[in-house]
Amino acid sequence: MSKHLIPREHGAYAELGFPLVAGLVLGRPGLAGWLFVLAAILLFLANESVVVLVGARGKRAREESGPAAKRTLALLGGLGVAAGLAALALADNRTRLLCLVPAVFALGLVPVVLSKNLKTLPGEMVAAAAFSAMYLPVAAAGGVQGPLLWGPPLVWFAGTVVATFAVHAIKARVTRQMPWVILAADAIALVALLGAITVALLWPDVRLLALAACIPLAATAVINFLALSPKKLKAVGWAVVAANTAALGVMAAA
Repeated sequence: MSKHLIPREHGAYAELGFPLVAGLVLGRPGLAGWLFVLAAILLFLANESVVVLVGARGKRAREESGPAAKRTLALLGGLGVAAGLAALALADNRTRLLCLVPAVFALGLVPVVLSKNLKTLPGEMVAAAAFSAMYLPVAAAGGVQGPLLWGPPLVWFAGTVVATFAVHAIKARVTRQMPWVILAADAIALVALLGAITVALLWPDVRLLALAACIPLAATAVINFLALSPKKLKAVGWAVVAANTAALGVMAAA
């Protein structure tokens, strides 16, 4: 696989990775669960070939890497679809129905890719929803039920949304474009954090899940307060990964 066909959005690896790992850790994964994970990873990797072929990486990239992108898309896409179909064949009816959730969001990414709006806030929100929702079939295939089934994808989605706004706010402070994002990033992080705290206080059954959500939300609120420069984006990324790792540990305790 050419290095030019490896997905460049490094944050997307974590956005997809944490829901998949959580689905495996919080359940008792069998073959169907592992196949769902494999399908998600293969289709994620195949996406870069689609991005290149539609010209989202530029005309030169499409001309130089186009033939390799077609081969990679056929291979990874084919294997991903095959793994997904095998997982569906092994899964129960409930899990099959839950597959519709990430599938719908994934379809929502099609116009985003075709319009070359991958790095816009709306595009990143749809991607965050699709990645977070992949937890559902993996966890359901492992026998997860109740709050541990529906809670974690909400945690991952909320954490990704506030982190995405924080990154755009860091860039907006320098570019002076979309200044509203700076205020929105602060407001969204604080509202989400207060909401998670409220849930933890009022609903004991989901307290640990709510506390898990507080970790990345609080970390992002601190990042917003520090008003870091774009030179610190790599450090911001690792801080978010660390916070999500801690959140996963709390979920496992739940």
